[in-house]
Amino acid sequence: MLFRKTTAAVLAATLILNGCTMMLRGMNNPVSQTITRKHVDKDQIRAFGVVAEDNAQLEKGSLVMMGGKYWFAVNPKDSAKLTGLLKAGLDKPFQIVEDTPSYARHQALPVKFEAPGSQNFSTGGLCLRYDTGRPDDIAKLKQLEFKAVKLDNRTIYTRCVSAKGKYYATPQKLNADYHFEQSVPADIYYTVTEKHTDKSKLFGNILYTPPLLILDAAAAVLVLPMALIAAANSSDK
Repeated sequence: MLFRKTTAAVLAATLILNGCTMMLRGMNNPVSQTITRKHVDKDQIRAFGVVAEDNAQLEKGSLVMMGGKYWFAVNPKDSAKLTGLLKAGLDKPFQIVEDTPSYARHQALPVKFEAPGSQNFSTGGLCLRYDTGRPDDIAKLKQLEFKAVKLDNRTIYTRCVSAKGKYYATPQKLNADYHFEQSVPADIYYTVTEKHTDKSKLFGNILYTPPLLILDAAAAVLVLPMALIAAANSSDK
């Protein structure tokens, strides 16, 4: 019996010491890292459209954010969520806000490239905000899974969404009659994670040119009838 108690005590002490050692290693990890945001470009989203049929470059059901330099085609699964929001039938555009307690307005729609040389993008951390006191609007927002948030002695409604897809250079010689009166600025960037023990250099600029979206593919995009998202300082530049 004494042997069993002694063995158990030794085992417990060993586990405790190992746990402390692991904790100390975590607290004194010599390898740290920083995430650097690298600006790539700016654009103006002039319209939103939906792909009506499959083609060589775009999938049916994809939501397309149509900019002056780039077209951002969201994958069909994420497009279904976003299109439902854009067709909510509310009187005002959604505001693009930060995913922070203050829900401050973004100066531009954040578009993150997956990596230098990649055609993939995402809009992670994107939140939509709508301010209203009308019962009909509130009912619609609740159906769209917006949550009520108390901010500065009033109630606002927010929902954070994410979307992924591929981007293309805007089609050449495209008839530009789809422009809205006000466009939505887009801030395009990517991030680099650098370990301080790693001597590799950060990328300076993206040297990748996205594929040009051909006119045949662009013809399958049906433009939505109105501007449904707004960012701060939106313009028609």
